[in-house]
Amino acid sequence: MIDWEVTAAGLRVSDRRAAVEIAAPDWGEFYAGGTLPRPVDTTVSGQVSKLGFGTPRATVTSLTDGNTHTSIGDGRTDLPPDTYLLDVAAPIETAVQFDGPATIHAPERSFELSFVDRQSVTLGFKSQFRGPEFTIEIPPTPAGFAHAISHLHAGFETTGVEKSLPALRGHPSRIEFADTVAIPDRIANATAETDIELRVPADLGTVLTVSPLAYYLQACVSIEEGAVPTITAPGLTHRLEGDLPEVVASVLRRVFYLDCCCREAGPSLAGLPDPNALGLDPDSLANPVRRLAAYLDIDGDSLDLPEWHLATYLPAESEAARALPYALDRLSLIQPPETRPLDGKELLRRSLTDFYRRGDRQSVSIDAVTPVLGPARSHAWLDETVPIDVFNARTEAFENGLSGLDTDGRLPFIVVQNDPEMGEEYAEVARIYEDHAADLPIDVTAHRNLTCEELSAVFQRPSAFVHYVGHCDKEGLRCTDGNLSVEEIPESNAQTFFLNACGTFYEGEALVERGSVAGGVTFSKVLNEQAATVGTTFARLLVYGFSIDRAMSLARRQIMMGKNYAVVGDGTHVLGGRRDRHPGTLLAEPTDEGFSVTYDVLPNWTAGGWYYPREIGEDTPHLTGTTTESTLDRSSLLAVVESTDAPVIYDGQFFWPEDLASHLRSQQ
Repeated sequence: MIDWEVTAAGLRVSDRRAAVEIAAPDWGEFYAGGTLPRPVDTTVSGQVSKLGFGTPRATVTSLTDGNTHTSIGDGRTDLPPDTYLLDVAAPIETAVQFDGPATIHAPERSFELSFVDRQSVTLGFKSQFRGPEFTIEIPPTPAGFAHAISHLHAGFETTGVEKSLPALRGHPSRIEFADTVAIPDRIANATAETDIELRVPADLGTVLTVSPLAYYLQACVSIEEGAVPTITAPGLTHRLEGDLPEVVASVLRRVFYLDCCCREAGPSLAGLPDPNALGLDPDSLANPVRRLAAYLDIDGDSLDLPEWHLATYLPAESEAARALPYALDRLSLIQPPETRPLDGKELLRRSLTDFYRRGDRQSVSIDAVTPVLGPARSHAWLDETVPIDVFNARTEAFENGLSGLDTDGRLPFIVVQNDPEMGEEYAEVARIYEDHAADLPIDVTAHRNLTCEELSAVFQRPSAFVHYVGHCDKEGLRCTDGNLSVEEIPESNAQTFFLNACGTFYEGEALVERGSVAGGVTFSKVLNEQAATVGTTFARLLVYGFSIDRAMSLARRQIMMGKNYAVVGDGTHVLGGRRDRHPGTLLAEPTDEGFSVTYDVLPNWTAGGWYYPREIGEDTPHLTGTTTESTLDRSSLLAVVESTDAPVIYDGQFFWPEDLASHLRSQQ
């Protein structure tokens, strides 16, 4: 739900998770109402001579020429007479329709839209908060799950290619168990009839595996004893033969990305196939069956599609019902969890015992395993085993993420140092958070040498992030008067956390069970110096806008014992709801021709959005999940590195841009 109010400075807009301030110093009368050429939750109209936004990221589109897109950059932009739509990248999606002429002035970290005289504008707002509104009841059987999955796409606002836009896919309903199927009327009436059906055997594992494909195709799932999983529709039969998770992933990847390249809403995206070159008839795209048939007829060798963003590993048990809506909301693949024993060399922990952090007694050590991973770049694990290279998700984490912080739009960050030897990390992470308070509304509080009672109070206090630096052993987190076991805390109101101590996996799990969404933890002992390196890097990546899992994956690359660090909870979570950010990573490799440079952006929340790779000097929009590639000489690479804040993987090693710039200059 969006709430808005007129303030002395302009407008304040808020939802359950975020708030946006829009400066309008000489506004006339604002009133609810008005129309925009896109779905929004609410609109507000009024007369202004200028509007100010506290972000530098926005795009202007001419509504008379939809192919004309102007990205707001530094300096001044003059817009001639026309009708425009301004899209502002903010924690609450913001759009403004106005008539030119107009001027955009973009000083650092903000911009202002101004007119010659006061004129009418319409502002639209759409909450990025996504949560299930309804509950479907089913028996805990494969047929019951099939009934539920057949209705989980009821939140889609279209059956056309535009459903590839995340804003047009509402959150799937919750699933609970009952003796009979009960579908709420609102859900039943909103369920599209696409004439597409997925027939599967009466096997829960198979039903779960095909669910992402059924969800996106808006298909009905039916149980047929002994059936080979098959997509059927009038004039169409497509058997899903072979390794089922891989086959489902292949078909879903094909239909989703082809929808992205065929849709007209939003900008034309680089890095995707040209639908004309593939022979796709635009007249056939409106019909779901004809569109699917056309996609399946394309030679797969002619398609160069991005790797899928997320896979979720769900055991074929009734408990999967709780997690399934959240996995599908993120357009995750689903497959059964499989593991193999961990190669001892992957953690190296036993051979380095004498060099671990001093002061730890009886540190907790986790018997981690190696997961068998599917075709995706990030991996959510919902099983009792504890593998490396995934985020150890919990259904409670997704549910906890539906609750917002009641802190009036501010983001409390708390840094705790309970290890006197870790003062350097403590000071550095506090500085990082304070330095980024201009980008995020961060309020930083720092503590040293807390007692058990004081540390318990920290976790129970509403906060966006708690960064704990100290020690941990079998009795819990070390305090000045003993150890605090998180299981003794009645509830956790710390949305996210980093327990940067030895063997904190179980303590992190307990925080999630008591209310947290996600956090960074360790499997066993860690070295002081390496802990400080990971801690400070993780801090900077989080406030830059990376998800918890992506930040940890990058931060742990800096140290030899990187696989000792992991994430528990919802690794897709982004601090402060920063889904407006699409942070990327630069990858640079020396070649005979110079340097191969790739800019890589993963979806922060769910697939289908786009980004502008300005870090490498491009203003062409790209689909999140795709990369941009170029070859640069040393001076051009240095110029790119000096102009970006993005982390860089150079010749396989992690660098912050200022460090790589120094390295490149030293080689000149």
